[in-house]
Amino acid sequence: MRKIVSVLAAAAVCFSGMEFTNKKACAISEQGTDKIKIMAIGDSITDGYGVAGSYRKYLYNELTKKGYSVDMVGSKGNSFMAEFTDSETGESFTYDDDNTGYSGYAIKEYPGRNGILETLKSTDCLAKCEPDIVILQIGTNDVIDNHDMDNAPKRLQELIEYIMDSIPESSTLLVTTIPDVDPNRSGVYDWFGNYRHSADWQTNYPDDVAEENIHKTLLTYNANVTSVVQKMRSVRILSSWDMENEKQTPDESSLKGPQLRNADVSSVITDVKTQLMDGVHPNNKGYKLMGEYWAELIDSYLKNSLTVQQPDESKYNVSDLVKLQKFILGAFADANSDITLEKYDINKDEAIDVFDVVGLRKILIKDSSV
Repeated sequence: MRKIVSVLAAAAVCFSGMEFTNKKACAISEQGTDKIKIMAIGDSITDGYGVAGSYRKYLYNELTKKGYSVDMVGSKGNSFMAEFTDSETGESFTYDDDNTGYSGYAIKEYPGRNGILETLKSTDCLAKCEPDIVILQIGTNDVIDNHDMDNAPKRLQELIEYIMDSIPESSTLLVTTIPDVDPNRSGVYDWFGNYRHSADWQTNYPDDVAEENIHKTLLTYNANVTSVVQKMRSVRILSSWDMENEKQTPDESSLKGPQLRNADVSSVITDVKTQLMDGVHPNNKGYKLMGEYWAELIDSYLKNSLTVQQPDESKYNVSDLVKLQKFILGAFADANSDITLEKYDINKDEAIDVFDVVGLRKILIKDSSV
């Protein structure tokens, strides 16, 4: 099978984990096969805090049912095939438990937290495992601690750059938002202590005010996740784009190095009361939704990479180009009301970014509309 993708999703954790270093660096993978190697990177949501296998078991099962041959890889697991029985459906299946999920970890280390970035470096698992798909969902612990959130985008970009530099050129990195939380539940209430008083400790905030501030911080972080990836993708293509020669305008498949994509797993955790186990970590209902999300996203991306549907060029005009440019530049209030994948994902890569601006501009030039 042609190896096209590599998805990165690092999940969320809630309390400090003990530092873990696997000297093997990569759980044994099946070399010399056509299996798609997937590495899930993250914290406790990837690790499976309280719920063995997290979303990874559902991802593995769904992709297997779709006909893919999957090899989960990571710094942990050693090719252990675990068994799971769904209590709601009665379905039983086995799944490859290899992963790179560490409970309690943040984007980068800081007092009280270990960092995913430092762990990836110390294990060298990306270079040794050579994943085709890397899934990254990270930042929940940074949000929980309210740790220097103004600089969270910078920390995330540093992590993404390290991953992009460490995976094969044929891989794709997909970075996702983080799920919502229910911070006033008794089991996680104290975890959000930094939001329950003023910075000088002189004022205590009621639960509703603390919860509002927590949600604002999380939403801002998720917006920054999307923005960081979009900007990094834009820099990548613009650095390869000869503005003076339209014939040299590349699509992403012509660019060297790994591909980078946005994902939005937060979109499937819609009810924190019924889909979260403790107010932060999903239960099996939430994990199943996440696993199905990743399976559909990977399946769609693989298919679109092999067969790209051509857009209906007749439905676009100059106003669409202006609107799309505003959206990419961050003028969301003016431009995002009807920006949809169905219409504006010009190159059918499951993302809306500068590549689509380039594609739409070429359509309009061809159509003599600009």
